[in-house]
Amino acid sequence: MNKTFNLPIARYFQSGLPLQRLPLQFWAIFLILMSGGIGLASTNWLLVLPKSPQCNRVFWPVASASMRLYCAQLSAEEKTVDGLLRAINLLAALPKDHPLAVEVNRNIEAWATDLLDLAEDFFQKGLLEEAIAAAEKIPDHVQAYDLVEERIAAWRGLWQEGETIYGEVENDLRNSRWNSAFRNAVRLLNLDNTFWATTKYDQAIRNIQIAQEESSKLDNAYRILRRGGTDNWLKAIEDAAKIPKDSYAYQEAQKLIAQAVDKLTGSIETMIEGQDWQTLNSTLSRLPESYFPAQDLNDWQILATAGLEAQMGTVEGLGLAITTAEKLTDSSRPYYALAQELVKDWRQEETALQQLAQARNTAEIGTVSALNQAIAQAKLITPDNPRHQEAARDIANWTERIQIDEDRPILRQARELANGGNLEQAIQQAERIGRGRALYSEARQSINQWQATIQRRIDQPILDQAIALANAQNYEAAISTARQIEGNRALSGEARLQISRWQAEINAQNNLRRAQELASSRTVDSLGQAVQLIRQVPRSSDVGGQRLQLVNNWSYQILSLAQEQAQSGNYQQAIRALQQIPAESAAYNSAQSFLQEWRSFNQPSPVPLTPVAPPAPRVESPLSTESELPPLESPQN
Repeated sequence: MNKTFNLPIARYFQSGLPLQRLPLQFWAIFLILMSGGIGLASTNWLLVLPKSPQCNRVFWPVASASMRLYCAQLSAEEKTVDGLLRAINLLAALPKDHPLAVEVNRNIEAWATDLLDLAEDFFQKGLLEEAIAAAEKIPDHVQAYDLVEERIAAWRGLWQEGETIYGEVENDLRNSRWNSAFRNAVRLLNLDNTFWATTKYDQAIRNIQIAQEESSKLDNAYRILRRGGTDNWLKAIEDAAKIPKDSYAYQEAQKLIAQAVDKLTGSIETMIEGQDWQTLNSTLSRLPESYFPAQDLNDWQILATAGLEAQMGTVEGLGLAITTAEKLTDSSRPYYALAQELVKDWRQEETALQQLAQARNTAEIGTVSALNQAIAQAKLITPDNPRHQEAARDIANWTERIQIDEDRPILRQARELANGGNLEQAIQQAERIGRGRALYSEARQSINQWQATIQRRIDQPILDQAIALANAQNYEAAISTARQIEGNRALSGEARLQISRWQAEINAQNNLRRAQELASSRTVDSLGQAVQLIRQVPRSSDVGGQRLQLVNNWSYQILSLAQEQAQSGNYQQAIRALQQIPAESAAYNSAQSFLQEWRSFNQPSPVPLTPVAPPAPRVESPLSTESELPPLESPQN
């Protein structure tokens, strides 16, 4: 094998060896490649007609069919509406019996189909009018023309359906129906059109997102609106007014504004009904005028201004108020009747002010006659007049001054009699001042003091006698004597207090006597009852000093009886006896010791045995018998 053939071609030429020494294999491959390339180039030249600027300079009436076919093919290759139409028109001019008719017709039908497909592509891209215009240019002599009207009708129907669905989406967005808007947007995906199923669908979804974002800006305005009050309603309007007209939230914002306007209007009507002119005037100065009828604003301002002028409370202010209110002259307006009524009231009030001023000038003289004349003048102001209450207060003041001037000498004379010791005459003199008069309370107070003094003079000896009887421990007689003082007398309270104390002493003595009678039986139950009864005797009573001594004595007797029962083995009765000894008794600690011991004896044994009673300890009472008690003084009857 020739080693030279193994060298790369480039290295061979670089080596400087002569071409004659190239191997035969090289020349064989070279010839094959050259012949193949020439054939491929020739075929491409035959199949692809070269562009020629001559088609623009051809005089078509005398052009050959081959030239028309050539130029038509060039034009059709542009794949545009004009190019395809130009190609069709070039060949359509040839006679139907032309030798190339078959080729011509085949090309025309193909280009007409391409033109309809191009129109369909326009339609899919959303260019409806361009698609229709392109389709309508298809000549009526080609087969594709039969599809034009049907295709255009389908396009128009689908386009109308898309516009309807998209319009529903827009309507939903402007009415804040988010779920409905999304459902309608999804319907676009079912349309057989790329433009509506992609571009318009994406746009609808973006619009939904935008609308929701814009609507969320109104949430705060709605929260403010729901808080209520003039400030919040005005703030809600201010926030909602920032939403532009091209916003999806615009209609919702307008609804919010309408709600706030309605609430403000209702509040203004309430202010007018309540004649709250100051608040009304302040509110009107803050209203956004563009949202309220100009006539309503004008009427409201007239009423507010007139009302404030009337509230000055002067004749001049009322005159201004009347003049202002009379500017509301249109009888068809809602507040015309109210303005007329206010004018009538203000005229009456103006007259009343003049009458009241005259009465006050008269009252300044200060005499009883002048005051009576002033009262007569003020009484001319009728109860339905706004100034009637003011006139009534002046009348009451002037009447009080008259009564004081008339009654002061009477009360002064009564006090002089009282100071002289003539209390009965002083009372009779002061009682001339009748109920409802200006000095009645002052006279009544003096009368009560004088009557109390008289009652004390009469009742003090009775109470002193009763106290003396009580000091002698004759409580029954003391109570009977004190009860002679009636309940409405000056010393009745003190008498009742003393009677209560004396009755407690009687009760204490009775309890002591009954307890002693019970204890005399010397049984556990009678002694226990005696202890309970004697403990009810108050320590502060006359017999209260014997209380503790008797409790101790009777408690030790109970302890002794309990010991006797324990010695006989009757621990249960013994325990019950000890439980009647009170804690304040001196025998209480001993009783508790025995209780603990006897309770252990009283527990049942697990094995029946012959009971053996242990000897009970004997506790000697320091006062073992009733006879050992110190003698008690018997209560005196």
